[in-house]
Amino acid sequence: MITDYSTTRLRGVALCIVCTALLCVGCDSGGRATVRFWCGFTGPDGRTMLRMIQAFNEENPDARALMQRMDWGTYYNKLFVAGLGGRAPEVFITHVENMERFFQAGFLDAIDDLVDGAAGVDTDDFFPYVWGAVERDGLHYGLPLDVHPQGLFYNKRLFREAGIVDEAGDALPPTDRESFMDALTTLTRDTTGDGRTDQWGFVFTWLRTNMATVTRQFGSTYFTPDFDRCVLTDDATVAAFSFCADLIQRGLVPSPEHFDAWIGFRQGRVAMAFEGIYMLADLEKQSDLEWGAAPLPVLGDRPAAWASSHVMCLRAGLDPETRAAAWRLMRFLSDNMLDWAEGGQVPARHSQIDSARFQNMYAQAAFARQMDYIAYMPPVPFIFEFFSEFDRAAERVLRASASAVDALREAEQKVNVAIERQRRLTEAGGGP
Repeated sequence: MITDYSTTRLRGVALCIVCTALLCVGCDSGGRATVRFWCGFTGPDGRTMLRMIQAFNEENPDARALMQRMDWGTYYNKLFVAGLGGRAPEVFITHVENMERFFQAGFLDAIDDLVDGAAGVDTDDFFPYVWGAVERDGLHYGLPLDVHPQGLFYNKRLFREAGIVDEAGDALPPTDRESFMDALTTLTRDTTGDGRTDQWGFVFTWLRTNMATVTRQFGSTYFTPDFDRCVLTDDATVAAFSFCADLIQRGLVPSPEHFDAWIGFRQGRVAMAFEGIYMLADLEKQSDLEWGAAPLPVLGDRPAAWASSHVMCLRAGLDPETRAAAWRLMRFLSDNMLDWAEGGQVPARHSQIDSARFQNMYAQAAFARQMDYIAYMPPVPFIFEFFSEFDRAAERVLRASASAVDALREAEQKVNVAIERQRRLTEAGGGP
């Protein structure tokens, strides 16, 4: 990921990024417009996307989409360097929270004329929060492909054995703090009588997204409204971190350093986990686990669910023919979002969520019930620096190596240093 590289240094290494996948530009020998498509879909989602790309090529004989996948851990560096060298792909995926860096670098092309054109899309079909997240200065710089929210996965068998059921005897997941704490207390047990807990009611999995959900439910914003200053030491964030740390200190939740959380859930030793819908593939291939999916319980004073979106972006500076072909690919993928949803995503469009086909996708439909209150991470160009400090604060607090106030104060200070560095670069004309 990009952290503290200067634009000058990136321009220097950009000339080194010339691999064979970057050589197919413009039209091929058959006169077809070539559209290179970069993404980080290297798992089962990559196979789903590849099938969709193949379907596009079959339906569009005058165009050819070439898909290149790479691991997310290196993807953004390579994409940014390619953009600096003028060799970025015609269409590429970015997570919605990472768009700002590419926007400020001038790599993105506004798509409003394409959206409103004869081959456009109905923007009212997109959820307003999702469509608004790709807007900059009144224009839109990406087409949302999906939403992947966090939700509640739970073990139905453990719930039934503990008597946490509805009138029909079915497992009853919690919906608020009271029912969550009741379930957590009941389901955290020493089943062997050796004095050690061997069944946990809840575990923290990916700390970043878990803590993002809880802090947003407590009312955290992380920054001032203009993103000019980080405010991680506000009362809401401190209270959320303290609440989570208290669960561990009381012995109700295992410390992250002593427990492989998601594996524990899959092994049937954990009753509840907050995780993203993208973990669905893990569960669907496991026949010995009776799992359920539901919206997250509200642990604070408002509903909120961490989420991100994969956004299809169009490279700036394309010739009209290639730009039209690139838009056709983006439109095709958006129109066929239900194929993508099958692999563990939620569509970004009302019509697709409302369809009978989507409503028959059990976990996806359950998580989609949160669409009115999903919460993205902040759209700042120094998002990687923020993630680093947010993650470190979560680790320190949940592992009891620092208080919530101390850990968040240090994180806040370091993020504000990054903000000031970003401000100086922008004023000097150095870009993001």
